[in-house]
Amino acid sequence: MVSYIDQETDQFRASSAARTSASRLSMSRASPMPLTPGVSKETESYVSPPAPSFSRLLAMNAPEWKQALIGSISALVYGSLQPIYALTIGGMIAAFFVQDHNEMNAIISRYALIFCSLSLVSIAVNLLQHYNFAYMGEHLVRRIRVQVLEKILTFEAAWFDEDTNSSGSLCSRLSDESSLVKTLVADRISLLLQTACGIVIAVTMGLIVAWKLALVMIAVQPCTMICYYAKKIVLSNVSRDLAKAQYESTQIAIEAVYNHRMVTSFGCSSKILQLFEHTQEEPLRKARKKSWVAGITTGLSPCLTFLSWALDFWYGGKLAQSGEISAGDVFKTFFVLVSTGKLIADAGSMTSDLAKGSNAVASVFEVLDRKSISPQNSQ
Repeated sequence: MVSYIDQETDQFRASSAARTSASRLSMSRASPMPLTPGVSKETESYVSPPAPSFSRLLAMNAPEWKQALIGSISALVYGSLQPIYALTIGGMIAAFFVQDHNEMNAIISRYALIFCSLSLVSIAVNLLQHYNFAYMGEHLVRRIRVQVLEKILTFEAAWFDEDTNSSGSLCSRLSDESSLVKTLVADRISLLLQTACGIVIAVTMGLIVAWKLALVMIAVQPCTMICYYAKKIVLSNVSRDLAKAQYESTQIAIEAVYNHRMVTSFGCSSKILQLFEHTQEEPLRKARKKSWVAGITTGLSPCLTFLSWALDFWYGGKLAQSGEISAGDVFKTFFVLVSTGKLIADAGSMTSDLAKGSNAVASVFEVLDRKSISPQNSQ
């Protein structure tokens, strides 16, 4: 009886695997991407096309140069607000060291007015920036979709017989992948302009207020930026890798639920549970390893950050004690350069998302660059 159950269990696993592979093969012909790699030899030998250059995207967006100019100016203004905001916070803290109460009230009122002005300017430039870049992106997406559709209509019939050129894949290129071009242009321009403007203004302010302290903070700034960047990247990669590791066990659970009548009839529940537990061993091992990496990175990030801050305040206190700078200058320089380090780290963490989007739209430009064997002029 036991051997009979084992034989039926093997048949169940074989039939489930055959049905799963058949369903994956059929779905891969109708969907833009196969569920699992290696379904066919064509898929294995397929090499992804190179990502389009940023200059090419800008050239295609040339008719909207007015919106690009307004959006770029707004991005530069918004990038300069962060150092000014940090300088204002440092000045507000320094105002409490003033001995005269009337002078203190006057300084605090002035800085409060600056905060209100920064909020109004921030709202205005954000509206201009996002509206103009969205206008650019929508027109670019429309232009690319029209060109891709015109190009597809000129291809030979054999091109549509390939698995990668199914109807679902082509519709995905026209709808989903083409829309990613908008984020590549708008997000990349705003990110570059905001970060560059913020760095230049912050470094200039720091050197003007207290150049000795600014040089020390700039020297240790890469440690803070690396910590922020590594923390964001590691935590985002951990969740993605764990999801991939759980794929095999998820497939077994899906097959067991789908064939629950057969499992119950032949008493294979214990066998299915053993298979499920066996597939959980590899994800568990990877989870332990990833947890150590994530824990060390997450703990090392604030550790190095606090050590750099301790060095900044210690050296700033030495300069203030010797009379070279005031206590207010220490706070101003500290807040300006520390906020800039966070800005650079945030920009660095977004570059990976932009790179993924650039690789995704590569298939769209592959269609545009392909030459048809028998081209036809679209009417």
